[in-house]
Amino acid sequence: MRRGLIVLLGALLVMTGVALATPVPILSVSDGATEFVGRLDDGEAMRYSYRQSIYDAPVWEEFRRDGDRIELLRVRSQDIRSIEYFRWDAPIVQEDDGWWTSDAPPSDIAELVIRIAPLGQQRIATAGWTCDMLVLFGETVVRVRADRRPFVLTLLDTR
Repeated sequence: MRRGLIVLLGALLVMTGVALATPVPILSVSDGATEFVGRLDDGEAMRYSYRQSIYDAPVWEEFRRDGDRIELLRVRSQDIRSIEYFRWDAPIVQEDDGWWTSDAPPSDIAELVIRIAPLGQQRIATAGWTCDMLVLFGETVVRVRADRRPFVLTLLDTR
């Protein structure tokens, strides 16, 4: 009986260790000194929003995680010039909530490099969390990456 209990406890410890070490998909935002980590599953959507400085207009860039890459899907703004600024061949359509690109050109993005500006109102958001970049990082440059981390580290880091 005692030996069986020891074997059972040992098996539970091994399974717990494996579960805690298993990599999970995350999105990290880092300036090298401070880091924000949020869960972002494969295929899950992410939105980067900001105030475009040239036209002083809000812009929403919609992305999707594709493995360890970030795929840009489309862009929306209330000012058509903010969309035209991208100079894509894709048609721009008007809907009730602003102007949209119908499809972004194919992208192969390993990371986003973003300069945080005081008036930029820059945020990254998913269905489960939001990162207000100026509040967290201040004026700096951040790198945004789709990554994988051991589950135990995501328990400590994620929002």
